[in-house]
Amino acid sequence: MSRSLSPFPFALLVCAGLVLPLSAADSALPTLGFSGSQAALEALDGDLKAAGTDPAKLAAIEARLLAVLRNKIATFAARQAAAQRLGLVLAFSPVKPTAATLRLLGTMLADERDSDLARSALEPVASDVADPLLVTALGKTSGRTRLGLIATVARLGSGAAVPVLAKLLANSDAPTAAAAAEALGAIGGSDALAALQAAPEPAPRAVTAAKLIAVTRLPAAAAVPLLQGIRTAAGDPVHRAAALRALLEIDAVNAPATTVAVLGGDDWAMKQVALESLYASRAPGLAAALLGSLASWDAPTQSGVLHALGRRGEATAAAAAVAATAQADAEVRGAAITALGTIPGSAETARVLAKIVTGSDAAEAKAARVSLARLNGPGVSAAVLSGAEQGEAALRTAFIEQIALRNQTEGLPLLLKLRADPDAAVRAAAASALGDLAPITDVKTLLDWTLAATDANEQSRALRALVTLTLRNPMIATRGAPVYAAIESASAEAALRLLPALGRIGGEPSAAAAARLALGPDAKVAEAALAALTRWSDTTALAALAGVAAKTTLPAARTAAVEGVIAYFERTRAAWVGADTAVVARLLPVVADPAVRGRLLKLLSRAGDATALALASGLKADAAVGAAAREAVEIITANLAGPAKVRASSPSGAGNIMDGKTDTRWTVPQVGEEWVEIDFKVARPLQRLTLDQSGRTGDFPESYAVHVTNDLANPGPAVATGTGQTGKTVIALPAGTRGRYVIIKNVAERLDGWWAIIELYVD
Repeated sequence: MSRSLSPFPFALLVCAGLVLPLSAADSALPTLGFSGSQAALEALDGDLKAAGTDPAKLAAIEARLLAVLRNKIATFAARQAAAQRLGLVLAFSPVKPTAATLRLLGTMLADERDSDLARSALEPVASDVADPLLVTALGKTSGRTRLGLIATVARLGSGAAVPVLAKLLANSDAPTAAAAAEALGAIGGSDALAALQAAPEPAPRAVTAAKLIAVTRLPAAAAVPLLQGIRTAAGDPVHRAAALRALLEIDAVNAPATTVAVLGGDDWAMKQVALESLYASRAPGLAAALLGSLASWDAPTQSGVLHALGRRGEATAAAAAVAATAQADAEVRGAAITALGTIPGSAETARVLAKIVTGSDAAEAKAARVSLARLNGPGVSAAVLSGAEQGEAALRTAFIEQIALRNQTEGLPLLLKLRADPDAAVRAAAASALGDLAPITDVKTLLDWTLAATDANEQSRALRALVTLTLRNPMIATRGAPVYAAIESASAEAALRLLPALGRIGGEPSAAAAARLALGPDAKVAEAALAALTRWSDTTALAALAGVAAKTTLPAARTAAVEGVIAYFERTRAAWVGADTAVVARLLPVVADPAVRGRLLKLLSRAGDATALALASGLKADAAVGAAAREAVEIITANLAGPAKVRASSPSGAGNIMDGKTDTRWTVPQVGEEWVEIDFKVARPLQRLTLDQSGRTGDFPESYAVHVTNDLANPGPAVATGTGQTGKTVIALPAGTRGRYVIIKNVAERLDGWWAIIELYVD
């Protein structure tokens, strides 16, 4: 019977054919290298494939391979290839190996240089051929060679090697003794185990580990007492734990009693093993045994068992888990609350969890909320609906929340009915639940609810639910239309109630609706709508603000709209696009204040498009803003030359410094010699540098110095110095600063400190 051929290719031996005649390839094989021509090896493999299982052809190839192995000047690559292929020949040939082959392999096994090659030839071979050679060699070798042989007999499971390995257990060479023990464990069987058992006590770690491996291969009846012996011995806790783990798996009948005994002890190494076993164990009667002793154990043990019972979904543990929610120990209570979410429960379980949700412990309330949302069992859903309809207000709100969390759509009629409930907290909870559960067509219901609410919290919750329901609608372009129509047709008081929804819904349609309201006749509504636009979180409000500035007849409204645009660009540094240029182009003609127009031109300087250049160029002759326009033209022209080139003292990540992305960064330890160099390709005016450290707020430069120059070889004195700032380091440059290159240096060391730049912005 042959052994596995891995890693040698089976395909070499699947086809029968004619053996190629000896050729120049045979004479070239001894000079084979790991690189260069492999023609000789390819020819040999072709012959081997053609030989199939033909005895005569395989014998001829065997002779050729032996010739290479005997060749004292053959390269290692050639001898290795020959040994591997000899193993294939011996494994598949129906004829026993020749005496010459066995003598050669036996000699090679005992030779330090050739032992590995001989082992590779013998590993695929039938045990009756390989084992005698390997066992004989084990008795003749030492050191590395013997260790290799031990590894081979272990891998092959050579029972014939057990007597020799047993003697090696007492070898004075520790690696040899340990390897012998490991091999005996891998070989297994009664003889190997007896040899390991005969080792003097206290047994070395390797012997105990080998015993564990060998024991687990025995029938359960024989393995159990041996595992008990290892578990209770005063040995290595790792091996004792492994023995317990195996024992709990093998001896399922006694596993509950063993587990309870261990959990009742004080050996936490063993208790941890027992607790881990609970999650997968299918030992009969385990849950009952655990529940019978649960209350007698310490808090950490109770917590661990409750977690496991919950993960197992043990229905019989429900009563114990409910009782444990009233325990004095917080850890036990938390474990019980979590377990109740995965144990099949009842209406009573639902009420217990709801009570905890309304309690004063925030962590337990949060856990109970999650468990109640997961809870399943007879009568649970009905209990949630019943609890939402009647009872104490606090409990009702907890159950109302669960109607949405559990997606109990059968509770929708009840939620609608609760709009008339006398308790404001109940009404608020019902409105919130509708936002998550109601069909997207029920927008009008929540609109009416928001407008009719008399309690501030109820109104706020109803409005939030209205937004939630609107955002659930996948038709983005039209989903906000009912809200816009309601606001624009409502009274001023009603419009003011609904207006905050616009910013939360967001998008261009919402911004356009807010702009219409900002231009409307009611001053309070217009002011609130404009304020909402100035707080908008994305660019969709910019065009709306520009429209308000262009169309309003009120100077204060125009100023607020323009300032809203400028403020947005100051707090948001996304890459400038053509739409941004269009916004500035719309604002410049309607702004009279030269200072504000100058600020708009500074914003326009971020652009790099022809439209922006033409816009700034058209204002160069303007008496009020000509200087700002000319500066903008110069900067935009520089931007049109292409992105700035960035170098840094630490090149790794330097490309992240001005890549326009806030999820990349450049970081370097602060030793006082770090620098960043920016090449704008042409000289340009410079007003401000902003080093964004968002997410790395404390990684600012300890002490910076900024140089601006047209000549890197002579950068001149620093134009700005200072200490970095938390979160964002803003460096104002002196008026009139201009140059092609900017060099930012950190000139002070900070022990264990880093300098990080998420993004560098230039104005």
